[in-house]
Amino acid sequence: MLHLELTRVKTKVRLDNSGYLINTTGCRIPEMYLNGPEIEKSFNPNVKLNCRTTWNYTLPLVISDLTSLRLNRSAWATLNISEGYTNFKCYYTSIERDNHQDPKEYNDNNVKIGQKIYFVNNITVPDEMVEVVCTLNSNIIYKRYHIFIRPTSSVKNRKDGDVSVLVLGLDSVSRMNFHRQMPKTSAFLSEIGTVEMLGYNKVEDNTFPNMIPVLSGMSIEELKKNCWPKYEDYFDKCHFVWDDFKKANFSTAFVEDSPIIGMFNYLKSGFLKKPTDHYLRPIMLEAEKNLGHEYFGNTICCIGPQLGMTLLFDYAFKIALSMTNHLYMNVFWTTSLTHDYIEYPKFGDNDLRDFFDKFNKSGELNKTVVILMSDHGIRWGPFRDTYQGSLEDKLPILKFIIPEWFQNMYPSAMKNLNKNTIRLTTPYDLHETLLEFINPKQLDDDSIAIRTKMTGNKRGISLFLEIPENKTCDTAGIPKNYCACHGKRVELSVGNSNVVEAAKVLMQYVNSKLSMYSLCAYLTLYEIHKASVETGKDNSSVKDYEIQVTTVPGFAKFEATLRQYNGNFKMIGSVSRLNVYGNQSICVNDAKMKLLCYCIH
Repeated sequence: MLHLELTRVKTKVRLDNSGYLINTTGCRIPEMYLNGPEIEKSFNPNVKLNCRTTWNYTLPLVISDLTSLRLNRSAWATLNISEGYTNFKCYYTSIERDNHQDPKEYNDNNVKIGQKIYFVNNITVPDEMVEVVCTLNSNIIYKRYHIFIRPTSSVKNRKDGDVSVLVLGLDSVSRMNFHRQMPKTSAFLSEIGTVEMLGYNKVEDNTFPNMIPVLSGMSIEELKKNCWPKYEDYFDKCHFVWDDFKKANFSTAFVEDSPIIGMFNYLKSGFLKKPTDHYLRPIMLEAEKNLGHEYFGNTICCIGPQLGMTLLFDYAFKIALSMTNHLYMNVFWTTSLTHDYIEYPKFGDNDLRDFFDKFNKSGELNKTVVILMSDHGIRWGPFRDTYQGSLEDKLPILKFIIPEWFQNMYPSAMKNLNKNTIRLTTPYDLHETLLEFINPKQLDDDSIAIRTKMTGNKRGISLFLEIPENKTCDTAGIPKNYCACHGKRVELSVGNSNVVEAAKVLMQYVNSKLSMYSLCAYLTLYEIHKASVETGKDNSSVKDYEIQVTTVPGFAKFEATLRQYNGNFKMIGSVSRLNVYGNQSICVNDAKMKLLCYCIH
């Protein structure tokens, strides 16, 4: 029996689904364990991270408010500095996007740095992004990055009944691992009250193809046909959800803390023109380049004495304060801490809890719908090799923190949202839900009643409308190999003749893909690690085999689903890579091929 907090008014729902989190006619998702010996043996309890161990610039010599920088004189005593000491100097330089408009020459990583502006007390800063440096006897003793956000004249003033929207993304965090690694944040949000979607299922492998449906309502293939035909193209022709909000005179922002592997920039060109009103990529690039340290896996965890994730939270809070009387739609995505290691989210638990505490005490939480989400769970490592690990990869965290007055204003919509916590839901549904906050009046009871009759079984349905009980992965747009809905499942011996045949078909599929890339080696099956078979309830002659294999050269570990029908095997969906490829695939730039390719050196 499982009890879950669902709303700010502490409504509770009781689940008794006989061992299933989701138990509908369309989908059954097995219940999972938060802790226990089988879970904990895949975790390393000894991992450590301290952003201050190798960083000396810890004194808060300069403080910023919403408009100005000011020297923090209380910190001077520790440096034996007195007013008028000529060998102590502070200055700031502006940081701007290099707005070169020639697509052939522009690079989204280019940053323009302004001239040094020295100050001795307080100074009002007209720039949006600045680097601040203090020196003592010509030695740098302070370097930090500050933002100053001012709403433009076109941004709508907040009125009664309006809400701002903050999407706060934690890369690679499953719903279960959020509660496991961030218990303080989990407990705090439980006290406030949230709506948590137990059946939120990813639709593709990694960040980009799971966030494009959220931000655009389209799949990657649809995006390519509609506005992004080539990988080297910019995304400026594509329509994203922040464009809808901007059209409604909301202020918009998009910020990521690992900009080099950003969702629109890793192996892609990003944007020619900034996509949102406030696009903090330039300051994040400079902060990571100049203050970044503690490089683990693919990301840099620390920016100076704090986590990169915490710097992102600071910016999110400051923008909210700057926009307190206006409406905004902001997307903040943190990758730096959580992307590579399943244990690392715990190092951000205190800071994320503190962020929500500040957001609540400031009153901003009563003006804002916060959506705490992820794109998928951890995609590699020993835990991912387990059955529960494969489920958690498919089931990222999705929580709604909604002001109580908003819930009381729209009871039918909230009733549906609560009911949908135990239905199969997807990024396509989240996209439709985000659009609701542009005009919340369409959530009143009469509108919900009318819209409910028109819902049907579309791919994307607002979570404020009831998700059909018979929704399946097929109707939801989830490929079989990413579907967490499981029927009758049986573990098989790796020597089973059907498993061996499925592995052969998998290798034929992989090598047919690789054959188009002359720098990639032909891969040979080295070992079959595990296998299972699932029988469809409507057609027992159709069987889906999930297998994990290792190939050589390179010892890549792959997982794939192959469907057997009338004795023949066929690949379903794409191949997942369960270990890090590193520099093995440095010779190719295609994101999917990087998962498969072992470069011939």
